[in-house]
Order: sequence, then C-alpha cells, then structure tokens
Amino acid sequence: MNDLKRLSRLTAILTQLQTKRILRASELADKFEVSKRTIYRDIKALEQAGVPIFTEEGKGYSLVDGYNVPPIMFTESEANALITAEQLILQNKDASFAKEYVAAIQKVKSVLKHHTTDKVNLLSNRIQFRHNVGNHTTSNYLSTLQLALTNHQVCYIEYLSLETNHKTKRQIEPFALYNTQENWLLIAFCRLRDDFRSFRLDKIQKLEVLNEYFSPHNMTIQEYFTIHWQKYFESFYTFIPPLPQGCHSPSLDLYSSSSHKKSIQMNTQKIEAFDIIGIAVRTTNENQQAAKDIPALWVKFMKEAISEKIPNKVSNEIYCIYTEFEKDHTKPYTTILGCKVDNLENIPSGMIGKSIETSNYSKYVAKGDVQKGSVYNEWVKIWNSDLKRTFTNDIEVYGAKSMQKDKSEVDIFVAIE
Repeated sequence: MNDLKRLSRLTAILTQLQTKRILRASELADKFEVSKRTIYRDIKALEQAGVPIFTEEGKGYSLVDGYNVPPIMFTESEANALITAEQLILQNKDASFAKEYVAAIQKVKSVLKHHTTDKVNLLSNRIQFRHNVGNHTTSNYLSTLQLALTNHQVCYIEYLSLETNHKTKRQIEPFALYNTQENWLLIAFCRLRDDFRSFRLDKIQKLEVLNEYFSPHNMTIQEYFTIHWQKYFESFYTFIPPLPQGCHSPSLDLYSSSSHKKSIQMNTQKIEAFDIIGIAVRTTNENQQAAKDIPALWVKFMKEAISEKIPNKVSNEIYCIYTEFEKDHTKPYTTILGCKVDNLENIPSGMIGKSIETSNYSKYVAKGDVQKGSVYNEWVKIWNSDLKRTFTNDIEVYGAKSMQKDKSEVDIFVAIE
C-alpha cells in the first residue's frame, strides 16, 4: 500500500512539474501532506528514473524545457473548452466531483506548451458562471458512487427521506446518476424496497461501499425511465373517476360552491403562437377512455424516445396539449405529447405537427405529487369553475420541477375568451 501511495505521489509530482514552471519543496510537501525530506527523496527518485529535473537554488524545481511525458496534445481551443467546463463544474453541488475534475485538469495543463498554459490560466481567471455563485456544495459522494456503479459494488447508505424526514438504513445496487442542476440523484435497486428508487445525494447521511458485488442490471437508463414514466402516469390516471355528464358532479360538489370559485386565483396571460411536434391520440373522457389512451401515449413517448427524435427543439420541456375539442371536455378531443420547435418544416414519420395560435390563457400550477393526483385535482377545480373557456388548446407543461414528488409543479394553461 505504501509503495502504491508513493507511486501515486511521484506521478502527481511529475504532473505538477509539467503544470508549473517552478515548484518549491515546501509547496509540494504541503500539497501531499508529507515532509520536505520525503519530497527530496521523491525528486531524487524521479531523477534516477530519467526525468530531467532542473534545481534552482533558493527557488525550486522545474522540468527541462521541451520534456513531455504524455503523447496527447491539445489545441488552444480544445484547452479553452476544458477550462471553461472546469469553471462550470466547480459550481456543481458535489465536492468530490469538483475535486476529481480539478485533478484531471491539472493533468491536461501538464501536456500544454508553456505559452498555452499561460493563456488558459488567464482564461480560467476571466470566466465566471452565475449559477451557485457561492460554490455551495450539498454532497461529497459522487466520485465514490461512480466507482461503485462501474465496479458493480453494493453500497450501504443511511438515507433521510424527503417526505417524512425519517432516516432509513438500506443496501443498494447503484444503476445510474443524473443531475437536475439543483442536485445529483442516484438511481439504484433498493434491497429494502425490492425495487428501483431515486436517491438525492444531499440526503445520503452515510455511505459505505461494501465488499460485495451484484450482477449488472441488463437495461439502459432510457429503458429505466420508460418503465418509471409508465408507472408514473398509470398512477396519475388511476385518480380519474368517471367524468360527470355535466360540468359538475354530485361527487365533486365541494369544488362547485361559489366559495371555491372565488378561491381560484386567476393568473391571466397571453401566450404567443408557437409550433409543436409530437405524437397524438384521439380520445374522450367518457367511460374513462382517456385514462387508458393517455397513459399509453406517454409510454410510447418515453419508450420510443420521441423527444430525442423531434427536430429543431427549442426546449426539453414536454408539452401535453388538449385540442380539437368536439364541444368541451365531456366530448372527444385530441391529446398531443411533444416539444416546442422552431418550425414545422421537418416532421418525422409517425409524428404530427401543429401550430398553436396566439391566445389568452388562465394559468394554474398543480403543486404536489402527480402520482397522488395533484394535476387531476387542479383540473377538477377548473372543470367546476365559472371560467369562460374557449376549448381551443389547453396545455400542461412538464419541466424540471414536474418529477420532484411532493414538491412537484406542473404548469397548466387553459384557453379563455
């Protein structure tokens, strides 16, 4: 183990020597938390291995100009791109990720020519991203979990639930990692729940990588999300009871009172015309047909990765549009799942394109877990309100906040006169 540590340190010292023109023994000793005497021995070992190190009395060590170990060379533009990415990664919320990337960038700098190194160092000091300005970190487990994932090692975690604030002890099999810009999340098979679960890294209170290995899970991350979304929307539509024949239902009288109508906060806004490309189904709320057709449409959308096949997208938000009403929400209508696009010039086979005209909308925000009926409950309020609807195009927007369980938000826009 000590030999491995020394080899790692010797490699790191060589990298540092290539990154900077002059390095003092005290600087190296502080960085690697060893004595200066140890650094002297390390420098001598590198010299004996044939590394041409020049010693300047009273200044420090440097490599003879022109000496490069790695054969990889970067253009100045490629180096600039990596340095720019460094500034972005430094502001991510996992400390281990930032630490590992900085170490990797040091190795990149070590293969640059001196004049290029000076330029990229200048650029590094002249770039700033205004996201997470305070460099606030919420977790320190990303690098460890990446290794556990690629080596198929079981992990023990103590996890603090978002919903109950209750700590549970679990053994998990890491499957995938993804970032929401707010937090890093781990998808893993949870042995406690006997199913896949998502874990926010900032809620992991303790992590241990066990000396136990699991068989790789034979599916892609896209296949995982397809299964997840299928469960997600099937759960959502189980909350839809048979739609009343009129605009109101005896079973929903609590929503149809005048006091409830007054409680709906109107947020009227004008939405300019836009184009959408996606897939569609003709359905109806009668006999709960929509509860079958719309989940199936979502499953197809996810399973076939429709979003990735839509050309000229202007955002990754998913739009669910209810349009082409025969009369109102009690009669047949068309549901479109898709994304906003720049134009409708290139519509892939099997998809449709539609222009949504400029219109006035009343905006609502469904807050809470979609699987617990938050979106449906918001629609109940709309159905039983005295809103003067046009039944042209009603819109649901599923963005980054739509899958955060009890903190989820889905924007709903209802066309009005």
